[in-house]
Amino acid sequence: MVGLIALASLALSMVAVPPAAADPSDFLYVANSDDGTVSVIDTTSDIVSATPITVGTAPTWVAMFPNGTKAYVTNSGSDDMSVINTATNTVSATIAVGDEPRGVAVTPDGTKAYVVNTLDGTVSVIDTATDSVSTTITVGNTPIGVAVTPNGAKAYVANLNANSVSVIDTTTDSVSSTIAVGANPSTVAVTPNGAKAYVTNNTSNDVSVINTATDAVSSTITVGTAPRGVAVAPNGGKAYVVNYGSNSVSVINTTTDAVSSTITTNIGTSPSGVAFTGDGTKAYITNTGSDNVSVINTATDTASPTLLTVGGGPLGEAASPDQGDTGVTFEVSATDGLTVAVPTSATLSTVTPGGTATGQLGQVTVTDERSLADASWVATVSLTDPFTTPGGSPITGSAVTYTPGAAIDPVNGPFTPGTAGTLASARTAFSKTSGSGNNSVKWNPTLDVAVPAAAVAGTYTGTVTHSVA
Repeated sequence: MVGLIALASLALSMVAVPPAAADPSDFLYVANSDDGTVSVIDTTSDIVSATPITVGTAPTWVAMFPNGTKAYVTNSGSDDMSVINTATNTVSATIAVGDEPRGVAVTPDGTKAYVVNTLDGTVSVIDTATDSVSTTITVGNTPIGVAVTPNGAKAYVANLNANSVSVIDTTTDSVSSTIAVGANPSTVAVTPNGAKAYVTNNTSNDVSVINTATDAVSSTITVGTAPRGVAVAPNGGKAYVVNYGSNSVSVINTTTDAVSSTITTNIGTSPSGVAFTGDGTKAYITNTGSDNVSVINTATDTASPTLLTVGGGPLGEAASPDQGDTGVTFEVSATDGLTVAVPTSATLSTVTPGGTATGQLGQVTVTDERSLADASWVATVSLTDPFTTPGGSPITGSAVTYTPGAAIDPVNGPFTPGTAGTLASARTAFSKTSGSGNNSVKWNPTLDVAVPAAAVAGTYTGTVTHSVA
């Protein structure tokens, strides 16, 4: 008589990232690097204001205060930053920062602005209550762009000549990690849910996608020549990458992280920057070489034949939210983690030597309560202890066949059973490769053990282990 017992257990957990909100916008502020001005565009009518705002020398980047009352403009030629009062469109303050400031980003709560100083490898932290520098952070070589996560916890800085991204902890204002990316990274954009950061690599002609939970590159996307600006739509569905060297815009599907289309028609010469309106219906591309701005309909991913003439050498830009609007943010927390539950034991059929012991292990259950936008996982199974009995030879995984069977009580699928096969090595038992939110599924696998003709009588015991990640 040959009997058998199978055992299994394991549990994992992860934390979800909170989403962010976006505001509608009425105006776009464009930094004109060649003539020291900022052009203001009414995004409702796409009319450029007749009188641009005079700022410092060689303005490069623009960032908006969350309530739209201020626009911060970095002046790379005069080593300072102009603060524009958007109610009067006049400069209300000038802040001295580091050497050749370029990128600037404001925290979602509006308490700080991070200014990247390209030639001295630092970031100036601005106290927005006083519009003064509160501290300076050393980052990588030749930093260019910066973006802050929607929850305000991190700032990502692209270091052009270090081929890296510095991650700043905004609580301590210190660098918490450094991420290797492509060649000559220039700008960064974070998705509205905070899960990913997209980094344009100017020389390797691609975009590095950073998983912000792990601060590691999850994928690399080939785009056009010399990508510069990047921005993510307010709904998080698309990222627009501006290709300076090929006069085009690559549209990235942020779910698949693949280029879905490329816009070339009605894009000007040497495009550099990109910004979305708050409602996401339009995207504006600054064309540095032709001194104008392209307007893209984001529903069709086509650019208007009418290009808007602005000042000389337009670079960075930012949209202003409507005055009086209230930005509301809330956090959706994960219910729990990712776990697998299994029977503590199972007994297969009794067989004689040379036969096959068979039976079901009982229901295996995977429960995913991480509340993720990408709720994917893979459950694996392996024979961690071969089947043995006193005086007998071990029966290893090559003689053991695992058949997952169909999904039982599936919640928020789809789920895919693995293919039947031996446990000579670990194999997929079940998986979920798409969908979002909490989910669960059960299955009752069948185990078949081919018993050798030379097997001795006794009760054979082994361990089957399920895991999920």
